[in-house]
Amino acid sequence: MVNILQSFFSSGILIDILAFVIVVSIIVVFHEFGHFIVAKMLGVKVENFSLGFGPKLISKKIGETEYAVSALPLGGYVKLLGEDPEEELSPEDEKRSFSKLSPFKKFLIVFFGPVFNFVLALVILTIIFSAGKPILKSVVGKVMKGYPAAAAGLKKGDIITSVNGKKIWKWSSLAAYIQKYGKHTIALGVKRPINAASNNKIAKKLPITGKTDYSKTFLINIKPRLVSGLNIFKQKITRYIIGIYPSNVTVNQGSNIFSAFYSGLKEVWFIIYITIFSVYMLIAGKIPATDLGGPIMIAQLSGRAASMGLSQFFYFIAVISVNIGLVNLFPIPALDGGHILFSFIEMIRRRPLSPKFQENAAKIGFAFLIMLLLFVSYNDIMRNIKT
Repeated sequence: MVNILQSFFSSGILIDILAFVIVVSIIVVFHEFGHFIVAKMLGVKVENFSLGFGPKLISKKIGETEYAVSALPLGGYVKLLGEDPEEELSPEDEKRSFSKLSPFKKFLIVFFGPVFNFVLALVILTIIFSAGKPILKSVVGKVMKGYPAAAAGLKKGDIITSVNGKKIWKWSSLAAYIQKYGKHTIALGVKRPINAASNNKIAKKLPITGKTDYSKTFLINIKPRLVSGLNIFKQKITRYIIGIYPSNVTVNQGSNIFSAFYSGLKEVWFIIYITIFSVYMLIAGKIPATDLGGPIMIAQLSGRAASMGLSQFFYFIAVISVNIGLVNLFPIPALDGGHILFSFIEMIRRRPLSPKFQENAAKIGFAFLIMLLLFVSYNDIMRNIKT
């Protein structure tokens, strides 16, 4: 037993669990706050707002709402008066009941849970972009033998300053230009310490002084090689490479608040696009279902992100927040998307669906979600066993 405990605490499992709890709690509480604030604005009585689930550890009633911290710190919940359409209410309470709202108001309350997930992600990303994020500089960290870069004489530590006359300083710009001009020979502007140029083809062009000198830029010509591989969706792709890897030299690039906000918006949209495209690829059978990850994978990724620093950890929270917001909009009973679908049906029919139908639909939805949870958890376990 002692050995098991020592193994548990010495491994990264504890960090993974703690990071997972923080990630889920922040995202779910923010999601529930979206429901809470809109319900309050529309006059619906909010009976409970809890941080966590299970037995209440601390609770305090402020006004008509009981605020609580519960034992299981995995998110939280909001309880609205009249969520159960068959709940018996006094005439006074009926006026403030969720079930008696117009379908449009029901839609707003339900919809703003996922909306707040997107807002949370946008706020986090705006802060990250305004504070500055590490940008890889175009400094060569490794040159692969047998590839064009090695044949042309590139060396570890070289700084690539231009591609075909276009000035660059970021590694991402270098990679983009290699893809753009890869069909033909490209001219790279290179800076390197002169005293590191010995025994190299470029050395013939450099005056050896014995001192580190980056004062001159030299052009070398490289013909990129076209290679094939698989992208993150396991689709076959081709790309041009010259056989180099970046160093870990970075520079922090911050933005003003408006630029950071715009960058945050673009990043949220990119995450939404990747998520939707991943779902499409899964449905189309182009991604195996065994690639789906569940709570164990999220916990492991949470721990990994936390170990990389606050910026990476909060970026991960933003990504998961967008994913949860988007998935909650899927029209599955028991998710927000299912309630939104019921609201639209009520608008069209001009009367609500029967409580019995909604109850049965919710049971089917919960059963589906539980089976999905078991399936992705099985994937996680098998993935860990194999590795």
